[in-house]
Amino acid sequence: MKTRETASAGYRLVLEAHLTAVDPAHQRPAAPDDGDSSRIPADAQAAFADHRARTRETASVIQDAAIRRARAERAVA
Repeated sequence: MKTRETASAGYRLVLEAHLTAVDPAHQRPAAPDDGDSSRIPADAQAAFADHRARTRETASVIQDAAIRRARAERAVA
């Protein structure tokens, strides 16, 4: 059985980063200090915006398919 002490260096690095970013009192990601996104590189902001747009598009397609299926099931019943 692996424990934190015997885990790989990569695991320990990720765990440390996670624990740094999470507010232990609420177990939620810690709020940014000032909300200033100017420190985030423009290419990272663009990549995140693209990811968010693709995620919304995928969610919309899934929701539309679920609605069509529910309507079809109601029509048969």
